[in-house]
Amino acid sequence: LTVDSYPSYTPILHRAIEVWYHDPAVTTPVLKLMAELAQSRSQRLLFDVSSPNGYLLFREVSKVIDSYGSRILTIGEVPKDQVYTMKLKGISVCFSMLKAALCGNYVNFGVFRLYGDNALDKAFGMFVKLLLSVSQRDLMDYPKLSQNFYSLLECLANDHMAFISSLEPQVFLYILATISEGLTALAYKWSSIQDTMVCTGCCATLDTVITYLFKNLTIKKKKRNHMQQNEAFLRILELHPEILQQMLSTVLNIIMFEDCRNQWSMSRPLLGLILLNEEYFNKLRDSIIASQPPDKQQAMVQCFENLMSGIERSLHTKNRDKFTQNLSLFRRDVNDSLKAANGQSPTHCTQFLDMMS
Repeated sequence: LTVDSYPSYTPILHRAIEVWYHDPAVTTPVLKLMAELAQSRSQRLLFDVSSPNGYLLFREVSKVIDSYGSRILTIGEVPKDQVYTMKLKGISVCFSMLKAALCGNYVNFGVFRLYGDNALDKAFGMFVKLLLSVSQRDLMDYPKLSQNFYSLLECLANDHMAFISSLEPQVFLYILATISEGLTALAYKWSSIQDTMVCTGCCATLDTVITYLFKNLTIKKKKRNHMQQNEAFLRILELHPEILQQMLSTVLNIIMFEDCRNQWSMSRPLLGLILLNEEYFNKLRDSIIASQPPDKQQAMVQCFENLMSGIERSLHTKNRDKFTQNLSLFRRDVNDSLKAANGQSPTHCTQFLDMMS
């Protein structure tokens, strides 16, 4: 089965999924085949400018995801020891397949809406349904599922933020909750490469969301006439400020008190979180300072002052880079201060972060 011959043979694959959707011995190989077909490793999927194959391939991917997803969601309760094989593995491959198709650079996705083709909308819609059928616990318990989901989510945030911002409130809040959970991936018993990849991907996704939010809030203050979907997106976060505050607390806690192996990635969303939650950040800072022994409090005050020294209220690249440099020195100075604080355990300080969460 090659890219040139796939239109002739994909009906067989669709039919196999329709008939044996409940049998992973059939569906898993079929889904993996389609995922591999959609994968453009080393830009192997290069079509002529007059070729429609890129669009046709994505339509087939969308059909497979929609066909499998709509059927697998109809199965009843699955025993815990079989849930991954029977359900979650197929969903994981669907996430991988969609990510490969979205990031393959062989489709101009604006064409679908321009010509009234709902293939992209159907793929996005099924992604949401599949995601909501997976609990956060399962999402973090199965490394392959987690990696495929967060990789897809990063792709969606980078290239399809308009879709993310237009989601129903409960869906958008659920996605934010999964990002928050993914930031603590280092706590799960995966390999160091796996947990770092998930955590780094979550940081990148969160940074994109925060940047989008910050820019739209800035525009909103300057212009009264604003897109309705952005208004809804902003309203969700205004009604639930505790979500971003929790993420700010989590990221700051990891940088200050844990073995942070991806400090640069953590620094990118942290600046936006601080700028969007300045009052909360000030309270968090004061609590951390108050947790120090009296003779060490001034040193901690200086650490926080140095962190924000020279930082403007913007997310321009130059300002981000300056903050990243400050954060590196901040982490070093905080660690030195904690080590010198008469053997005080960093865990003692994290209690205040937990209280602020």
